[in-house]
Order: sequence, then C-alpha cells, then structure tokens
Amino acid sequence: MLTNRQQSLLNTIVEDFVESGMPVGSKALMANHQLTISPATIRAEMKRLEAQGFIEKTHTSSGRRPSVEGYKHYIRSLQQELHSDAVIIHANNHRQLAEHMAEETQYVSVLTGYHRNAGLSDIHLTAFHNHLLLIVVYQNGDIDHQQIIWQKQLTQEQLTLLNRYLYERLDELNNLQLEDDFQPVDVPVEQQLLKTIISWIIRRMTTRDPVKYIAGRKFIFDSLPSNDIDAIKHTLTFIDSSALIKKLNSMNDNLVNVKIGQEIDDTLQNVSLITAPVVSEGFLGRLAVIGPVQMSYRRVFEELKAL
Repeated sequence: MLTNRQQSLLNTIVEDFVESGMPVGSKALMANHQLTISPATIRAEMKRLEAQGFIEKTHTSSGRRPSVEGYKHYIRSLQQELHSDAVIIHANNHRQLAEHMAEETQYVSVLTGYHRNAGLSDIHLTAFHNHLLLIVVYQNGDIDHQQIIWQKQLTQEQLTLLNRYLYERLDELNNLQLEDDFQPVDVPVEQQLLKTIISWIIRRMTTRDPVKYIAGRKFIFDSLPSNDIDAIKHTLTFIDSSALIKKLNSMNDNLVNVKIGQEIDDTLQNVSLITAPVVSEGFLGRLAVIGPVQMSYRRVFEELKAL
C-alpha cells in the first residue's frame, strides 16, 4: 500500500516517462515540478517504490522507469481521479466513433460488437407436406422461415389457435420475455412443440452479426519502437485476428478495462489495451484503444469520458 506522497510521486514518474520516453531521475523531478519535498526525500521515496516493484532501473541511465506493476497502480489511481472506471459510450455511428477515437488519441482504435436483429411484425405457422413451416416477418421487411419436423399432424383448428397465440405475444417476443418465462398454455397441442417454436424464434432474433471497425493503423508505426519489427507485426496480426474479438467479448461488464502485455496475449509484451462498453439501439459492443504500454492513459481516459 502506497502513501499519498508515494502515489503522487509514482504518478509523476509515469507521466514524465510517457511524455519523454526517458528514464526519470530525482534531479529531473525537482527541475520540472514544483515538489514540496527535498531531493533527499525524493531519492528515498524512489528507493521505496523500486523496492516494492513499481519502478525499475534501466541499463543506460541512472533514472528509473515504471514497471508493469507501476503502470497498473498508476492506472487505478488515474481512474479514481478522473472517475473514468464506469464509462458507457452511447453512439450510433460506430465507424465514425472508431475514427474519432483514433485521431484524438493517436492510437489504433477498434470497435467490435453485435447487432440484434429487427423486431417481429408477424408470425405464421402452416402445414407443409408432412412437416410444419414457420414463417417470420421482421419489422424491417425481412422474411425468415424454418421447417419444423413434427411427427403428429396438426388439425387446421390447432394451427389457427397456435398462430393466434403467437401473434398475440409479439410484444413479449420482441422484448425477449417469453422464453425465460414460458408457461404451459391453453392451446390443444403438445407444449414441447410450442416451446420449440418460441425457442427458434428467439434464437433467430438474437443471432448476432459481428461488427468490426478498425481505425488508425498508421499510429502503430509511430507509437511502437520502429526497430521492433516483431512487436509491430504481432500487434497488426492481433488487430486483424478473431483473438481480439474474443478478448473484447470476454470483457462483458460495464467498466473500462485495461490489459497490459501478457494479459492480452503472450506475443504483445509491450502493448496495452483499453476498452469501454458501447451501446445503442439494438447494438452492444466495446471500443478498444491499442497502443504501447508507455501510452498516455490520461489522454485516452479523458477522451473516453468526453464521448
């Protein structure tokens, strides 16, 4: 557990390192910031931060840089400061959102998610040869159909009652309320048939077509070291792969998430991933910002809050 002074010093070290890319020493901290503590106290606190694993030495400088644990601790502190841990983005133009985020942060931005199919406007069940044919009409004019194998032949009266029952429950089906609360009904057919029909309709309504918009690929070459070809290659491969969608889908809460290095993928040691939920009518997804571990988390969080 860090003291307030240690946390403040760690935050300053991280932000200086992010800004300059250079290891941070006590002299630079004194010169660049109006600190109310002495150089000796700064050095002592930096030793404590290093002993706890929040900052580390480099081979080329006497200064210190943040460790992965240091970044994580800084990120938690920053989210509390900016109240940015529970951002939910409401947006309808998803491609534009990804492009805007990439331009404002200067990092790669990816938006993924799923559209729920349009609501129902009509349902009709009819006999078709020795089976049943279910026809579903959506509010956007699309038509869907499914052949249902049922061994017992239904009378015309049973079909009429079934169609009436389904039509009267269009609102419940559109709100996805019927399947979870299905109760036996007074329709003279086997309840399993009715449940099969309702389950199929709801599955079709919630069949999700994935959406994926990528913006700002060019920023990878600016944000990652130009001589680290493997890091650039692995990052580009990850962005285009299904692994990214799986990673984002696994973050199913309404919080801003930050993953660093191996938390994302074993090949992405020097990469950070920041995600936030995106919602709009009939759509649920996540916006991801992908950049180096040494990214400007403050800039990204502030931009997420401003959306």
